Amino acid sequence: RYASVAFSFQQSFLISIAVTYLLGQACAAWGWFVFSRLWISCGVVIVSLAFLLLPRSMAALFSCALLTFILANLALQRTLDPQLPPEHLRHLSLPQEVTVEGWLFREPDRFPHRGRLYLEAIRVWQDGAFQPASGKILLNVRSLSGAWQYGDVLRLTVRLRTPRNFYTPGSFDYEGYLARQGIYLTAFLWDDTHIERIGWRGHWLRGRIEGARRTIGAFFSAYLDEQTAAVLRALIVGEEGSIPKDTRTAFSRAGVAHVLSISGLHISLVAAASYGAWWWLLGRSRYLLLRFTMPKLAAFFTIPLVLLYAGLAGGSVATWRSVVMVVVYLLAIIVARQEEVYRSLALAALLISLLWPGAILDISFQLSFMSVLSLLPGMTHFSAWWERRRRDTQSIRPHWRDRALRWTVTYVAISIYALLGTAPLTAFHFNQVSVLGIVANLLVIPLLGSGAVLLGLLAAALLFLHTGVASLVLLCAGWVTTAGVWLTQTIGSWSFAAIDVVTPTVIELLLLYGCIACILLTLTFPQVRFAAFSRPLFWGCIMGLFVDSLAWAHHRYLHQDLRVSFLDVGQGDAAVVEFPGSQVMVIDGGGFASEEFDTGEAILAPFLWSQKIGRVDILVMSHPQLDHYGGLAFVAEHFAPRELWFNGERVSGERFTRLWAALEQNHVTLQTLCQETPSRFFSNVQVQILHPPCQPIGLDTNNASLVLRLSHGAIDFLFSGDLEASGEQLLLTHPGSLASEILKAPHHGSRTSSTPAFIGTVSPQVVIASLGAYNRFGFPAREVVQRYAAAGSRFLRTDLHGTVSIISNGQTYSISIVPTRVIPLLPQ
Repeated sequence: RYASVAFSFQQSFLISIAVTYLLGQACAAWGWFVFSRLWISCGVVIVSLAFLLLPRSMAALFSCALLTFILANLALQRTLDPQLPPEHLRHLSLPQEVTVEGWLFREPDRFPHRGRLYLEAIRVWQDGAFQPASGKILLNVRSLSGAWQYGDVLRLTVRLRTPRNFYTPGSFDYEGYLARQGIYLTAFLWDDTHIERIGWRGHWLRGRIEGARRTIGAFFSAYLDEQTAAVLRALIVGEEGSIPKDTRTAFSRAGVAHVLSISGLHISLVAAASYGAWWWLLGRSRYLLLRFTMPKLAAFFTIPLVLLYAGLAGGSVATWRSVVMVVVYLLAIIVARQEEVYRSLALAALLISLLWPGAILDISFQLSFMSVLSLLPGMTHFSAWWERRRRDTQSIRPHWRDRALRWTVTYVAISIYALLGTAPLTAFHFNQVSVLGIVANLLVIPLLGSGAVLLGLLAAALLFLHTGVASLVLLCAGWVTTAGVWLTQTIGSWSFAAIDVVTPTVIELLLLYGCIACILLTLTFPQVRFAAFSRPLFWGCIMGLFVDSLAWAHHRYLHQDLRVSFLDVGQGDAAVVEFPGSQVMVIDGGGFASEEFDTGEAILAPFLWSQKIGRVDILVMSHPQLDHYGGLAFVAEHFAPRELWFNGERVSGERFTRLWAALEQNHVTLQTLCQETPSRFFSNVQVQILHPPCQPIGLDTNNASLVLRLSHGAIDFLFSGDLEASGEQLLLTHPGSLASEILKAPHHGSRTSSTPAFIGTVSPQVVIASLGAYNRFGFPAREVVQRYAAAGSRFLRTDLHGTVSIISNGQTYSISIVPTRVIPLLPQ
């Protein structure tokens, strides 16, 4: 028995090593670092026991797997927490303003309202002279107007920072994303007028390719309308920045967002087209047909074209990962191992993880491999079924109609299996499942994924030969692209095109994929032995999902606690209140001046979905300032709130107009509240409106903030908006209703608020200040922090502590804090 198991393990050695390596990096990403004396000692003990208890071959294979796991874990650990050289700019006391010289190691990203420069430091001005320096810097520029290019050497003065996440559950891991690219520094400029170009540095071949990309992009823009040119630039040269946001949303809702990113679909198409063209062209030679094996020769000549296209497409990490997958398969053809697709896939995954540590965490990697892993057994079963059908119909030579039917049914099957394999991941990462994804893929992929790409590439190639012919081909590509975009927007505009879903946990993902794997493998390998094994596993996964659903239902709908979470949304306010039972209130939604970053979409909604909250009952806007209402529009659009509470004040502006349009479209009832508004009860929680007065007395926007007090038994929460001293003085005319155990600090802890009289009357035990790290306002003021400390209050900050959640049972309360990295306080 051991011998048969060992033989089976040897046969799947590459697959086992690849899976172990990926698992090691996944554990490192979750914070399970194994490179320590304790873990090494445990590993030595385990290996020793394996050699004592198992046959030598199995023990050796087990030891290799364990060593692979440790090395993978260490590789990602060193990426996320690296040992940087002494001259690295990360060693400076950050944040700090420095004058730095560096070169652009990749082409800038340009978006409608901002841009990004990727700078690798060469020198830094210190002690009156330029000193050698190193380190990659991501420079965000609010208005990027200069014609900066790959290889430019720049001199500029910036305020360097370390990347920082929003420490709210469900938010994107920005720090880890940059670290996996070797970027450990960020900076921001309002414009690029003071950046100086002082030279050029870069590889000549890369410079030529980037120049060709710019020429092609300009050619597209000159002959096509803005939207069509933007989509075609994304398809051909990988420039996605100029695609309008509503167009991206339509592609996402239609389930074809992957078309806009140059990855597996495009690389595979180019490889297949090149492979077929080389086979046809080389097959014209009788000498080559007799001398060489044509599939191997065509595969050999296809590889350079695939590499050239990857460079032309911008050479992003996602693109190169797809290139590795395709090249591995082409090499398998060359060495006559093309039938070993699972081993080829394992080798590609292993190479990608070695070249880019932490690739398993990237969405494109997960979607690519899960779609392929679902297609392989699925299409094996489909091919066998189709062959049985053909034999049953006794069709010796398929008619053209049979061929057309097979191509159509095959394409549908591919869409179904790909959707089956990627649906759990799209729910996990995007909280959306496209209902019409199969239909959209059937219609859009032939237009944009095939027709537009092939015509666009042909036009790009002809551009360097004959501009007139290239423009004619480009016009055809533009028509196809326009048709594809129109079709996508039409499908995406339907209300039932996609549904929002709560975020599945990692355990739920594993259980879902366990069910999918059992179904696919049972259909593909219907042996009695495997079926006997898969049925219990399948029903075990179903039972696990059922128990998990019951647990979450109890946690979400049957709890008797009051849960209040003060979210880390940067410089702004946002809190989520979960009343006993199931009702949910959102008090403010944060907001940034950048039109590209939606706090509701990026922070608030992911938190709600991660807590299995799919609907919000009450929205509260304390006052109409962007850092309080900016994220509420997305919540209004996706969480079907019943009511909006506000103080009656409205403002002008595009963002506020969007909020009001979302409220009207979703038939949200507007409730104007003031001090005399009767209290509302949610289960056994009383909600009082303490401010502003019902009679207008000329208060400014901050001092007219809506002030709420939530009372749950003996525990009270006071939400004070952006009150300043005069607003606090008005509140003190009703001192009996102010005393609260938990206080949301007025106006983010500014020195114009939190007066001694207010603090003494409220007498809070815990104070939460919602603010951004290193904010330019200097919040919280040192004297304010000292006042609360003198009053015996515990002062918590979302910029230091992340999201602060407080759970009250009516008698006591507990505090949980999302762990964050320690950020030093700014000098006052």
